[in-house]
Amino acid sequence: MASQRAQAQLNKQLVIDIAGTTPANVQAPPTLLNRPAQPPFPAYRLGYNAAANVTRVNQIIPPPPADRQGLPHPYDMLAEDNLHPALFQIEPIPNTLANVQIPLLVNQQTGQVETNSTGRAIRYFWHMPRWVAIDVSGMLMELWLRLDPRVEMRDILDRINTGNRAMPGPNVFNMRRNRFRLSINVPSQNTGRQMPSAVEVEMLGLLTSQQILLNTSMLVDLHNNRLLQPVLANDRSTLGYVDAHLPIDHFLVAFPMPIPIPSNRQLITLQLRHRLQTLAMLRGLGNGAHAYQTLPINLQPGWWNERRQGGNVRVDRIVDIDNLTHEEFVQGLLAQYPAGAQQSARRTGQRSRRQMPAQRQQRQQPQQQQQQPRAPAMQPAVNNVVAPAPAPMPIDPRLLVANPVPVPVGLTREIRTPDGAIHAYVEDVHQALYR
Repeated sequence: MASQRAQAQLNKQLVIDIAGTTPANVQAPPTLLNRPAQPPFPAYRLGYNAAANVTRVNQIIPPPPADRQGLPHPYDMLAEDNLHPALFQIEPIPNTLANVQIPLLVNQQTGQVETNSTGRAIRYFWHMPRWVAIDVSGMLMELWLRLDPRVEMRDILDRINTGNRAMPGPNVFNMRRNRFRLSINVPSQNTGRQMPSAVEVEMLGLLTSQQILLNTSMLVDLHNNRLLQPVLANDRSTLGYVDAHLPIDHFLVAFPMPIPIPSNRQLITLQLRHRLQTLAMLRGLGNGAHAYQTLPINLQPGWWNERRQGGNVRVDRIVDIDNLTHEEFVQGLLAQYPAGAQQSARRTGQRSRRQMPAQRQQRQQPQQQQQQPRAPAMQPAVNNVVAPAPAPMPIDPRLLVANPVPVPVGLTREIRTPDGAIHAYVEDVHQALYR
């Protein structure tokens, strides 16, 4: 039986696709592999006394390796068939290191602070070597950034061993991270955009509601109460899955109750996805999960296309639904969900993106955020009699659909709930909640 925290999450009502839409997150039965013996990952540590006001850390600094290679580090066992669990976490855990000072890295032999090629001081992090290979993988960079949220892309780029060649642009390294995240269906944890990107909208459509609610892109096997971790091939295809040997609530335990998953950011992105799907169906563009991607450019969110079109995109009001532009619609949601809509500051070294100006119009009044009580304790089974299931948890008020968009005539694959919401696809484990 899943933990109370997991049950509380799975009792939340979360809909990804509108009624009549073929869901994108229907997953075929996974190919299960025998898990080979793997070395355990070391726990992350600071490497210095956080309470001692440490400003410098001395290390023996070897010369840069030949052929622009890197030095060993504590996570050398990371590989396509041995991925660290932190890579599968969708929303970052609360940052406990935000106020911990970052010391500078000092060459023990010379007593001088190590600097990059432009003279900028290099900061010390226990899990990162002084020299990083120029062909460093996206998965390793992503892991370094996730293990310590104080790490920025500049900390990685400052360590790149370029040899006697020019340094590639930052986007080369960011694209490696992007490609890796796409291979395991994990969105970026530190987007600099205020408005949801096209990749975010597509990515959430590839996840199931169980994955979003349990805060992981690992496959959720509720029948066996386990998480399944993919094993990747070198070409980033998935060979199969292995038991992660993690509790099903592993990616929730660091959050306070009530658990703020999905985040406001995810909810805004899902509502934009619903809107685009509805518009695509109303315009006769099909009912595939990604039919919205065929909308003409004037009916797509303007901030998705402003760079590609040189800023000359004509933005139409969506007269089919509410006569608002997509930007006005999202700005109304940002006003409704202000606390969690803004992501943490964009890490330096990432590609800068313009943010659309805020609209003054607000469509709805902010909803009162209710507190979600803890789930009742589970009673053990006695004499082979299964104890009754606990009472359903109150639904997160952010997930209630107060004004569902009308469904086009002729679409019948739907489940209607007493709160007025319309659901076309519900996993088997949640069917009872809608009867």
